[in-house]
Amino acid sequence: MKHKIEVFTSGCDECVEAVELVQKYKPEDCGCDYRVHDLATLCRSGDCGCGCDGILAKIKEYDIKAIPSVVLDGRIAIEGKPTEEKVKAMYQGISCK
Repeated sequence: MKHKIEVFTSGCDECVEAVELVQKYKPEDCGCDYRVHDLATLCRSGDCGCGCDGILAKIKEYDIKAIPSVVLDGRIAIEGKPTEEKVKAMYQGISCK
């Protein structure tokens, strides 16, 4: 099963660390659909074509309350600053074959 991993960031140091940890521990054979949504790069006008309206809709849909957040298969897996332990635990629960 191909899993979908989305990391919501805002350009802060904790966000950079979140992206690094998620990439570092991502299983090699996973073939996951992996995306980083950086809120710092969005214009937030909603009619610009940059995709900000879709990303902001995802934040609302997932009910994200803190940045950074990691969403795995449409559910919040980590909200706020991640630790190595949290990221490893997130990946232990998925099968990539």
